[in-house]
Amino acid sequence: MQACQHERTEVLYRRDGVDYVRCLDCGQVYEAEDLDSVPVYDEEEERPRKGR
Repeated sequence: MQACQHERTEVLYRRDGVDYVRCLDCGQVYEAEDLDSVPVYDEEEERPRKGR
């Protein structure tokens, strides 16, 4: 199963200067700044290995 990339979002509301958004694909709600700072990795995606 592929992880959602949260590419399609809508702004829900702003509280104390923080924007909250909802992903239109999976429905999860996030702080807008979290989407930029937290990378989403697919479990099957191969990551670079040391020593190669």
